[in-house]
Amino acid sequence: MRTTEERAGFWSVAAGYATTELLVLWRMRTPLVFMFAVPATLALTLGSAVAGEGSHGRAMLGIAVMFSFTTTHYTGLALFREFGSNTWVRQALHRPPRGAFLLGKILPIAGIGLTQLSLFTTIAVVFYGTPVHGSVWQLLAVAVTLLGVSCAMGVVLYLVTADTSTFESLFYIFLITAGSVGGAIVPDGNLPALSRAVGVLTPHHWAL
Repeated sequence: MRTTEERAGFWSVAAGYATTELLVLWRMRTPLVFMFAVPATLALTLGSAVAGEGSHGRAMLGIAVMFSFTTTHYTGLALFREFGSNTWVRQALHRPPRGAFLLGKILPIAGIGLTQLSLFTTIAVVFYGTPVHGSVWQLLAVAVTLLGVSCAMGVVLYLVTADTSTFESLFYIFLITAGSVGGAIVPDGNLPALSRAVGVLTPHHWAL
């Protein structure tokens, strides 16, 4: 069992890595573009075309769910960054608690993802009248679970790939394919039977 001092050290290390990742994400700017500007543009310009007349809210939610999986991408890049920045030797010597290291890397990314899903859900409900059959807590549970799956996939892809180019190739294949068959772009009912059957296996389907 951990002592109070060990627990404090764990959270201190996690907070240190989280602060660093937030600064890196802010300096990059691209996560903000891909998680907010791109989904908003696609939802507003393609909404009725892909989801049927008067269903902008459904399209907005679907595209938001699809692009929430960019957290997979940024989780993997956060881990690869230690090698690209040549700081992995320092990490090996310092030997931070693995859980604290991973938590610090993931929490800022997951936080941005939760903000994105919350924002687009609010817009869909308030401005487009998308019906919600459940409480705010149920929506939060779905969002947190979705982001947990997404970030975990980033860790898995990092572990099975040798470099960022391979990682990114696999990520984009997953992002487009899973989003398409999972009903994030076109509602399930409008998809071919095979796509619907495959789509049931995606987290997008269950989140939507």
